[in-house]
Amino acid sequence: MYLIINLGLKSIRGIVFTEKGRQVFSKAFPVHTTLFNRRVEQDASEWRKLLKNILIDLKENTNLCSEIRYISVTTSSSCILGVDDKIKPLTKVLMVSDKRSYNEVEQIVKSDEFKRTNSRGAKLTCATSSVVPKALWFKNNDTKVFDEVKYWIGAGEYLNYFFTKELFTDPLNASKAFFDGKTYNVTLLESSGLPSSTLPPVCSIGTTFQISSSVQREFGFSDSCKYILTTYDAICAVIGSNNGEDFNACDVSGTVTSVRLISNQQIQVNSNILLSQYVGLLDKYLVGASNNLGGGIIEWHKQAFYKKEASSSSVYSKMENAATKSNVGARGLLFLPYLLGERAPFVAPNASGSFFGIKRSSTIKDFTRAVFESTAYVTRDLIELIQNEGGINVNSLTVSGGLARFDLINQIKADVCNKPVYVVDNFESTSIGAFILMAITTKEFGSLSEALKNVVKVRKIINPSEENHFAYNKFFELFKELNNNLLPIYDKHKDLISMKTIRQNEKVKNL
Repeated sequence: MYLIINLGLKSIRGIVFTEKGRQVFSKAFPVHTTLFNRRVEQDASEWRKLLKNILIDLKENTNLCSEIRYISVTTSSSCILGVDDKIKPLTKVLMVSDKRSYNEVEQIVKSDEFKRTNSRGAKLTCATSSVVPKALWFKNNDTKVFDEVKYWIGAGEYLNYFFTKELFTDPLNASKAFFDGKTYNVTLLESSGLPSSTLPPVCSIGTTFQISSSVQREFGFSDSCKYILTTYDAICAVIGSNNGEDFNACDVSGTVTSVRLISNQQIQVNSNILLSQYVGLLDKYLVGASNNLGGGIIEWHKQAFYKKEASSSSVYSKMENAATKSNVGARGLLFLPYLLGERAPFVAPNASGSFFGIKRSSTIKDFTRAVFESTAYVTRDLIELIQNEGGINVNSLTVSGGLARFDLINQIKADVCNKPVYVVDNFESTSIGAFILMAITTKEFGSLSEALKNVVKVRKIINPSEENHFAYNKFFELFKELNNNLLPIYDKHKDLISMKTIRQNEKVKNL
């Protein structure tokens, strides 16, 4: 048996798979997020509490603990917290969408060392979604806490330590902190003001560790149970939702949307937005990027437009029915869904959401349809980033995550992108991807293709409508034009709403 803990932006869940990938246990709890102006925070102590609740439920309500042979964790990347030498949190967790480190980003990218490194072809990326400027934000705004921090770590490292009592990370998580696949860029880190000794050691994906004796005793795991290092959720989700065909892009839309494909060859990228990430265990490259908000757009729309029904299990059906009663193009209404800024396919930390084309006749049906269609526009935007910047033609799209539960959204994505959409049978693609990495490590499967054939099942294929695609092409062109015209205005808007006379002091819970 294999146990995977999946900590995302919205929930933490534990899933147990058999050796062949059949799911036999699942338990989840919501994780709370606080949004306040540019601040997006979680609490690592809550992670630990909820993780223990999952393990207690597994122990008390099943007989699986003694049969679990391997454990791994996959979490969101680019979130950071400071801990002491006992890995006790000293700060809140700055999540990927937290934008307080804007000035620290400017400081880094304008530095001579950053420019020298990039002039040598490194193509380093540094944005408010990176972990180094987040750590430096504490240095510039809370020096006392910064000086007390022993290590700066992310969610994956924190939970790795919970199970093993060892501190380590994988190369793809480490890449968010100027790790080039072999070493951290010590010179750049030190010149930026962050000691490299405060970052976790890096181990290869597939490295095996011993589960700590205290965890074994508390939760009933056997002495032979091992911990296998995998990687962060966006990577695992692509592996866990791929249909096995060449040039198949995986659209994984949980709170954020990740669009990536698996390539046998390294892709020469020409920007700092498109990623080409090597997974050594598979000897493959994952090409693509993640944005700042995907399925989270639907959650916002639910809370803002369907507040009375928000807690009802039927609210999503009601939303889908409403959108169905509008038409292609939402009767001329377009939604730019940048509620937390954007990091791909363009970088605009101060971007915000907009409805364009509102008329006196516009109804909630049109607003809902426009929000649904926006999720397809951002997917196409990311596909075009892969095709234009990476030079890879995308032939098909596989969808998973929360948004894939909406048949209408899947059809809209097929129509907007003009590609067949494969809907996977099990939407837990992140945990499935982590399981596949573990099962290849343990030789349960001899290759990625064998694992995909046995584990990833397609439930349905949705083909695009030529008529709808023709119409959506026009709306997508307008969507892009609106984006381009608004980009220089977002910073002015940010300065305006930061004025004391209109500053909002409301705290919003959850993404």
